[in-house]
Amino acid sequence: MTDDVIVVGGDLAGFPTLDGDVISSVFDDDTDTWTLTTAAGETRRARVVVAHTSPFVPWIPDLFGRREFRGVSFHAATPPADFDPPGQRIAVIGADTTAGQLIGRLTRAGAAVKVFALPPRRFVRQTRQARGYLRRQPELVTTPIDEVTAAGVRTADGVHHDADAIVYGTGFSVRSGLPPCALVGAKGLTIQQAWVNGLEPYLGVALHGFPNYFTVDGPDADAATRNVIECLQLMNGHSRIEVRRSSQQVFNERLHLRRPSRRLTASAFDLSSSFGGVHDDTYAGPATLTSAGICQQVRVLLSGHVDPVDGQYHWQGTIFDPLPVDLRARTVTLTVGERSASARITEETPQGTHSITGVGTPPFAQAGVALTMPRR
Repeated sequence: MTDDVIVVGGDLAGFPTLDGDVISSVFDDDTDTWTLTTAAGETRRARVVVAHTSPFVPWIPDLFGRREFRGVSFHAATPPADFDPPGQRIAVIGADTTAGQLIGRLTRAGAAVKVFALPPRRFVRQTRQARGYLRRQPELVTTPIDEVTAAGVRTADGVHHDADAIVYGTGFSVRSGLPPCALVGAKGLTIQQAWVNGLEPYLGVALHGFPNYFTVDGPDADAATRNVIECLQLMNGHSRIEVRRSSQQVFNERLHLRRPSRRLTASAFDLSSSFGGVHDDTYAGPATLTSAGICQQVRVLLSGHVDPVDGQYHWQGTIFDPLPVDLRARTVTLTVGERSASARITEETPQGTHSITGVGTPPFAQAGVALTMPRR
């Protein structure tokens, strides 16, 4: 028996749960399903896994002098219950999503906040409306950190920034001691192979390389749960959903100076179907790609669905042929037979293929089936 959705370490919207310590979660590319094994030897299969026990832990980089700091320091995901920010000078290093959730509270409480960018995150300039979101603005320091001192942070330009407390928004790393079979995604990819210190899942829930697998963890579990529900709705009529590598990368690079947006974007995911009983809107075959008067014959694999969140038809897929530079990362027209649609080439994959997405009537025939969701 294969469950549609199985929940590990918690509960979600009436879906079945798996009790006990799960020691192995392995994805099967042929059936788009997960096999989970508990420490007691129980085995369950499911199309989708929602794990409330994350394979990640907060990660703090070993910056030079970090252990010399005399003030309070902590990761943004685990703030001390007795931390009192009013009147304090606070250095926020590497503002990930969890730090983004704290920055507004810190500034509203009267703290003087300086945010230090730390790779891979980069500063994305906020709109005028966003800058007005906080009564008191944090100060952004773009100069690289040279060292942490007993009294603050020194940057590479020689400036010392005094601090009473340091908050690390530096993402997460894989928990130590996990066996290689603890989490194995598409094409045998282990979580240890896929993950790099200091990163985080897209919107805190989705991992590139691990289709149909979601995590619900961290300080904002309610927001994570809402995102998982939207992903399940987005998956209607499909057997496989996976966040795009580019979407996860951009999410991890963005520096949040206010509470970050938690809105799920349908185009951030690849959707496909591969087993009987699921009838997807798909097309595989030749097509014509046109941009700025340049036409090229290509081979494509496309799929699409009506997004229950915005009510629009979203389609996406893969172009298997090499593309000239002037056709990459641009709006194009894709034609299949007599059907044409506007689309955008979003990324080049490591395999040399290209991802393409569109919204509206696709260049192929439509015939979808909805996924059955449990009643709440």
